[in-house]
Amino acid sequence: MYSRDETVLAVLELYQQLILHPYLPSSALILPPSRGWPTLHRSIDSSKNPTVRSLLKHLPYLRPEKANERLCVHWETIPINHSSDQDTGSSFAESVYPLPDHCVYLTRSVDREGTALILDTNEGIITDMGPRSHIEVPHEEYDALPLAEKWTKHRRTPIKEFLDAWTERYKKIVWMLVPNPVGRPMSGRFYSRAERPAVEEELLRLQGPWQYQVEEGVSEAIERQSKHAADVYNTYLSYGWPDHFDKEACRAELLDLEKIKDEDQARRMREANPDAGMFDESDD
Repeated sequence: MYSRDETVLAVLELYQQLILHPYLPSSALILPPSRGWPTLHRSIDSSKNPTVRSLLKHLPYLRPEKANERLCVHWETIPINHSSDQDTGSSFAESVYPLPDHCVYLTRSVDREGTALILDTNEGIITDMGPRSHIEVPHEEYDALPLAEKWTKHRRTPIKEFLDAWTERYKKIVWMLVPNPVGRPMSGRFYSRAERPAVEEELLRLQGPWQYQVEEGVSEAIERQSKHAADVYNTYLSYGWPDHFDKEACRAELLDLEKIKDEDQARRMREANPDAGMFDESDD
């Protein structure tokens, strides 16, 4: 069953957890006045019912420091700030997958690996529409659906249960957000210590220390990615996560770690294709 106050609190707890990570400053979290945000994005008034508008007026939001900055809350996923007249992606998402007036996007993807979170106030559920989300019909049936109906066949989870699960993954640093030194396509980067949801659940239950182990049969690229996520995790711990966390010092070290990763990736690309840059410079 839908509850506005319960939904607001669950979103707030998630965002409060996100700003503890060495990526977003605390100032990124903005809270509504006691009577709610005075205005919403212009598309909301004409497209959403009073229940949705009431929710959006009382939600906290994440706001970037720069107008053109794209924040990161998951892999290739940005949060939507409905309190701003600056379009953070909701109207674009609705143009691809239009929603009923009782549903609204909380996030949208910026690429094919991103996740759109769709909140339904009638049912009190969130639909996770991403490449890793569970589809509840056979793939043949899903592929035959009109584009605007595909989202209705992804797994639906009660709002609080869904948001609490995300919060717990960030709290236990199964999921991590770090600064992106190049600042694009988003200003942050997402890492997970688990490749599969079942492994995420195992990590959440783990009581003792965790150490990265190479998984047999994975590709070299996946192994490098998993090893880097482990390095990020250990960097968090070395700076006192969670109780004595030095966020700024951790952020500085993680920026260096990301730069080293980027340089290593660029080197591998050059070695794999040494002729790629031969036409970069034009002849005089």
